[in-house]
Amino acid sequence: DCLILSAFGCGAFKNPSDHIASIFKSAIYQYAEFFNTIYFTIVDDHNTGNKINPQGNLLPFQEILDGLIVPSPINLCIDAA
Repeated sequence: DCLILSAFGCGAFKNPSDHIASIFKSAIYQYAEFFNTIYFTIVDDHNTGNKINPQGNLLPFQEILDGLIVPSPINLCIDAA
């Protein structure tokens, strides 16, 4: 019931951290009902802070995901009678 994620590809592969965080945000809204808690372990090391990620990895993930509240899924009942 718990999911642990990271800034996939935002270090050595130089994916833009704000873009990856936005993709995660979209996926969280789609699949949130499957998890009680989602954790992100974000590392700022020698591979971050480059031209593509000048703010590092942590700050963009915080700005996009910190405090994100996902509404409970709505159960729909369809009466075909």
